[in-house]
Amino acid sequence: MFVVLDPGHGGADPGGGSNKYWKEKNLALKISKYQANRLKSLGIPNALTRNNDIYLSPKDRVNIINNYAKGRDAILISNHINNGGGKGAEVIYSIRNSPLLGNYIADEIKKSGQNIRKVYTRKNSTGSDYYFVLRDTPYTNSNIVEYGFADNEVDQNILLYNWPILAEGVVRAIATYYNVPYFPPNFTVYIVREGDSLYKIAKSYNTTIDKIMKDNNLKTSILQIGQELFIY
Repeated sequence: MFVVLDPGHGGADPGGGSNKYWKEKNLALKISKYQANRLKSLGIPNALTRNNDIYLSPKDRVNIINNYAKGRDAILISNHINNGGGKGAEVIYSIRNSPLLGNYIADEIKKSGQNIRKVYTRKNSTGSDYYFVLRDTPYTNSNIVEYGFADNEVDQNILLYNWPILAEGVVRAIATYYNVPYFPPNFTVYIVREGDSLYKIAKSYNTTIDKIMKDNNLKTSILQIGQELFIY
């Protein structure tokens, strides 16, 4: 049992699933780090292909994945944001794997409030996996998760404000796949929206302004749209 979390892109490669609110590489890293911490809390060992904003060549990326996964019952989750005029989440699984895990992931993302576009495989002209991160990682149950489209307004709002909820859905799917007892986190990652205030947020979560400020090391009560707050 082992999970390799692969935040797509990085460094000089921002990723195509970018817009005025985020760069794909950064949101993929946030999602992956969140999942790494949650999987650890559930007792599921895992590793990240990158834990900061660095560029990985395709060769480097698959070498990292394979070094972690070889000899283990391993899962690969390669996290991405889509682009190109569509709507909803997609899961692409390797042609060597069954769709079981991909369907678990899609079901949990749907429960988390995001539309599912499709769960599928894609082949290249030689009949192999189209995407190198699936094709060249033979030691894992390999999946690419596209959480939504950066150029779709509905998906933008879901991803901007609810990415932790979607990320948690994938954690639930992995726990189900490995038959590991699941329990929810003891915190909420709240993303600040237009019109929010600490008073409003504290009231919604039955806590206090002082506690939110202390838990998040806030020096001011002024909030910014998109700011992340941990609510315990």
